[in-house]
Amino acid sequence: MRRTTPPRRLSVAERTLATALLAMTGLLLFAATALGHATLANSTPSSDARLSAAPPAVTLTFTEPVQLLEPDDADVVDEEGTTVSKGGSIAARDARVLEMPLQPDLADGTYTVRYRIIGADSHVIPGVFVFGVGGGELAEPYLEGSPERGPSETGIWGVSSRFLQLVGLGGLLGLLAFRWLVWAPVLNRTTVLDEGERVAVLSWGRDAYWIGFGCLAVGAMLAEGYLLIVQSAGVLGVGVLPALGDANGVAQVLGGTDFGSLVQLRGAILFGVFALGTVLFLREFGASSDPKPPQAGYGRSGSAALAVLLLAVMTGVAAQGHPRVAAVPALQISAQIAHLAVVAVWISGLALLAIVFLRVPAAAPRGGPVLSAQILGRFSRVALIAVGVAVATGALRSVSELGDPAELWETGYGRSILYKLLLLCPIGFLALYNRRIITALRRVERPNRATLRRVRLLATAELGLSIAVVIIASLLVAQPPGAS
Repeated sequence: MRRTTPPRRLSVAERTLATALLAMTGLLLFAATALGHATLANSTPSSDARLSAAPPAVTLTFTEPVQLLEPDDADVVDEEGTTVSKGGSIAARDARVLEMPLQPDLADGTYTVRYRIIGADSHVIPGVFVFGVGGGELAEPYLEGSPERGPSETGIWGVSSRFLQLVGLGGLLGLLAFRWLVWAPVLNRTTVLDEGERVAVLSWGRDAYWIGFGCLAVGAMLAEGYLLIVQSAGVLGVGVLPALGDANGVAQVLGGTDFGSLVQLRGAILFGVFALGTVLFLREFGASSDPKPPQAGYGRSGSAALAVLLLAVMTGVAAQGHPRVAAVPALQISAQIAHLAVVAVWISGLALLAIVFLRVPAAAPRGGPVLSAQILGRFSRVALIAVGVAVATGALRSVSELGDPAELWETGYGRSILYKLLLLCPIGFLALYNRRIITALRRVERPNRATLRRVRLLATAELGLSIAVVIIASLLVAQPPGAS
């Protein structure tokens, strides 16, 4: 009698990933009405209006609260370019309203309204339209003398500044999480190393951690400065290099906008991270005359304090973007913080895993391969949770920014989300393949170097695809959400 092979049941990892992806797809198909990204809702007078008499003022109403860096960033000029407004200001009664009082008794003709405002999500929104007084035909807008547009938020300057910010901040959090959640638990419990190998591995891990911490902490602070220069260029309507040489303009953005206030807050907290890290570094190494033996970690209290500070910085990142003006801002900002944190843990862990598989077997030739497999197994469990949370929070954020499923393919914002989803497919395949290798490694006493090399290559490939996801995310935060 012919025997039939029963169908293979999906593993827990496969079922979890499939459920998360299906949930994200379902949520996107039932997207709610979106908010975010200031747009001009209406104006008085309206665009291309022909009036019999000049109005006393021009009033612009936006879809969200806005800021004006200087009164001259909003003006009204006649056909010769002469300013006929008395400076712009945000209405005290409603931060969505920009008012520009006009000179009395304006002559018949075409008048150009020009403005450059900053939305509550830190995007710079320029605009121009015309209206006419009297019965003549409307002329073209007068643009001479208006500020340049500055660098595009979706161009190389804008994307690279946000990418470096995410790499610096996310790398710090991911490095901390890897040592706290993966490295220390495995090293404290493993029995595969002799005393000499254990000291060698612990010494290498401690030195690598602190070198990475120092580089990333300094890099994160420099990235905030770079982001400030690029944002200032957009607000001031100049190029990045001119903005770099305009200390007064940068100071205005730093002290006169919500974005600048958040940069100051993040910079202060990052300096606190660096200072606390220095204290923990000195405590872990001990005095030069009495050095301490290497340890797998420096205790939960120090790790928790650093984690709280880094999450506070991430709160400042989330509070400057689309979540701030979405429906239920507190929920959306919380979802964004969680999303940034778990993605940082996952992607940074992939990079660190590749380094571990390269260096640990060299530091400990006898027990290193087995230790690497144990680290892989531990990280796989942490990464599974991180990816599940990332998909869930990403879906929640996408739902809040899309007004209709068609916006997924009809808008640049929606297409960026689709690109992220498409990249998750090969990433998920590589992750599941790695899980199979982990299952196989549990059956062998000593994994061979060819298997370890394959795992390292798979982790590197997954890391490369994940970096592409981060680049898309750096572009996504600059694009107007679908419904706006």
